[in-house]
Amino acid sequence: MAVPLWRFILVYILYVIICVFFAFIGYKILKRDIRDRLNQFLFLFHLSLVFALITTFIYVSISNPSLEYIVIILHILTIYLITIAGCFLLLFIILLYNSENKFTSNKYQVVFIILYSIFGLGFFFIPNGVNVEILPGGTQLYPVWNLPFFLYYLTMLTTNMTVALIICIKIYKRFKIKALAKRMKRFLLGICCIYYMGFGVGFTNFLNITLLRNIFIFTQAVPIIGVILIYYSVGTSLKKQY
Repeated sequence: MAVPLWRFILVYILYVIICVFFAFIGYKILKRDIRDRLNQFLFLFHLSLVFALITTFIYVSISNPSLEYIVIILHILTIYLITIAGCFLLLFIILLYNSENKFTSNKYQVVFIILYSIFGLGFFFIPNGVNVEILPGGTQLYPVWNLPFFLYYLTMLTTNMTVALIICIKIYKRFKIKALAKRMKRFLLGICCIYYMGFGVGFTNFLNITLLRNIFIFTQAVPIIGVILIYYSVGTSLKKQY
């Protein structure tokens, strides 16, 4: 298998670190109170990202040109898992805003997840949405998205981010105590770091510009910072403070 140096650094070093870190934080969240719905959604958010990284490890390791179609399917699966992670993060934020609304009902939560998942499945049905080329020597080039795939992804990501930020700002405005407002600011900054990762994936795969990809590689600490900010802002004491 021939993997370009920068991609090796990105996938087998940085992504492994991120994957282990996400799994560790997710475990700490769920361990605190496995029965609490907020903890469950925040855990599922981390778990979805962990599985997205694992599928990335798998498809990047494929070097046989005849298996390009498997690489494409696994890459789309990765994007689907990232999308589902956004679903769980949004549900977490909605419940954080108002734990007494209709989303407290399991029925509404399940319907929301099912609908979100169905929309996410649309990625698999976009004609030639993703192209991955494996050279005869075994070098796998970066995935490249076509415009419909990119716009579909961007629409879902932007909608998710807009709703999440609006709700977070409403939560922030509730707080009269400076300490709580400061924690919410950290949470806002944390989810912005996570959305940066989402937008980075989209734009680098659509534009397919080497310089942009390299810049994205050097900023891979951003999602780790985001997870830290989320965990230490609201993730450590959901019931006590919110």
